[in-house]
Amino acid sequence: MKKIYTLSLFLMAFIFANAQVNQVIDINSGSANSNPSNLVVYNGNIYFSADDSSGVNTGGADLGAELWISDGTPGGTSLVKDIRTGSSSSNPFAFFEYNGNLYFSANDGTTADLWTTDGTDAGTVKIDLFPGVSEAVQRPIELNGIMYMTGIASTGDTNDLIQWDGTTASNANTTANDENILSPMVALNGKLLMYASYEPDDATVDNELYEFDPATGAFTLIKDIAPGTSSSSISNLTLLGSEVYFEADNDLWVTDGTNAGTVLVSAATNASVSNVTNFYAWNGNLYFEGDDGNGDQLWKYDPNADTVTNLSNIAGTDNSNHDPQDYLPYNGWLYYRGEDANDTSGHLFRTDGTVVEQLDNTVKDVDDIVLLNNILYFEGEDEVLGTGNELFSFDPATLSITSLSSNFDVKIYPNPSVDVINITHNINAEIDYQIIDVTGKLVKNGTIEQNQIRHNLDSGIYFLKLYTNTKLAKTQKIIVR
Repeated sequence: MKKIYTLSLFLMAFIFANAQVNQVIDINSGSANSNPSNLVVYNGNIYFSADDSSGVNTGGADLGAELWISDGTPGGTSLVKDIRTGSSSSNPFAFFEYNGNLYFSANDGTTADLWTTDGTDAGTVKIDLFPGVSEAVQRPIELNGIMYMTGIASTGDTNDLIQWDGTTASNANTTANDENILSPMVALNGKLLMYASYEPDDATVDNELYEFDPATGAFTLIKDIAPGTSSSSISNLTLLGSEVYFEADNDLWVTDGTNAGTVLVSAATNASVSNVTNFYAWNGNLYFEGDDGNGDQLWKYDPNADTVTNLSNIAGTDNSNHDPQDYLPYNGWLYYRGEDANDTSGHLFRTDGTVVEQLDNTVKDVDDIVLLNNILYFEGEDEVLGTGNELFSFDPATLSITSLSSNFDVKIYPNPSVDVINITHNINAEIDYQIIDVTGKLVKNGTIEQNQIRHNLDSGIYFLKLYTNTKLAKTQKIIVR
């Protein structure tokens, strides 16, 4: 059941007793979006960027997208600091923890620099690695106790490799040659792998797979995947065991850090799986989005068996793409954002590596999933509440599940409706229903009899929720004339 935040939500707490995805707080009051993004858990709280343009939770002023903190409760969710004063946004991003402290990049209106925070206004201060330069550091990764980031170390440069020991920062490249790093980095065998260009190779090689060796302070080309001056468009470098998997020219590749050991994954190639993206390594397997001609699905690659498996296998009249992303492992499951067969909105799903389960179909635009105190938190939008993109939570201990592979087939007509709604389906079980208006008020509920719901509803837009065995099976917008 939803926790009670305001008087209006008090009335809805009983209406949504079966819903397990709960709005934590309506930061940007009303239907406007606060767009909580870049969520990260640190020291028992969630830090993120959000925008309360309504000013309801920021003393009446529109402060733009700034740094917020939440302990998972409405009372424990608040603005930390207005870094860029006024209505302009500092847009905090690239959060990372290093030596027990939390850091991030933000623009205070003068330069985009590194900042640190302890969750208080006074304790949120600029580090400014290179005074006078807008370094805008991102893609942080720690290797051998040193933090590496991409940014601008000198005016006129782009995407330098910066090293920082918590006190002193410098360009990690000790040669006179310029580098341009274009992807997040991954550590393998004491070196950093990345998609980049390197000045000495520019005449013959474009953007390709490189490594950086901290011992020599130099970059070395691993493999020219797209020979000549073409780029291989590498992304999603992901460490799994002693190898790194990545996408190049839409295909699945793997490398051990050597030229000879950088090859196509034949299992994916043989299965005609291409357009790969959104990688995640979990339980010894690689999970990723791929398309074998039947839409973008959730795939699993098992390196021991050298097999690829389509886990989601979604197909529907409205949407054939599952588009998985934003993974988070917890308690034997991999939670993520995915699409069902009915729409292109991103809902909450999970997989154990064999089955795929849909956990909710009302909250859409799921993004940036994190875990705090055994509860999942993420950005989302509840189509019934109509409060825009806000901060939501999901308790895995009390979930109700709709399986993606469910054979529940239902037709709802006519739509618009006058005084009757016909519902045909293919299951031998009672179906309960709720009809909710656009304000979130329950206006009618019961059990479907003779495949019909008779009503005398006022003209307007409503949401019809169908339940089988107390589990939410479908939500559909209906219009009453």
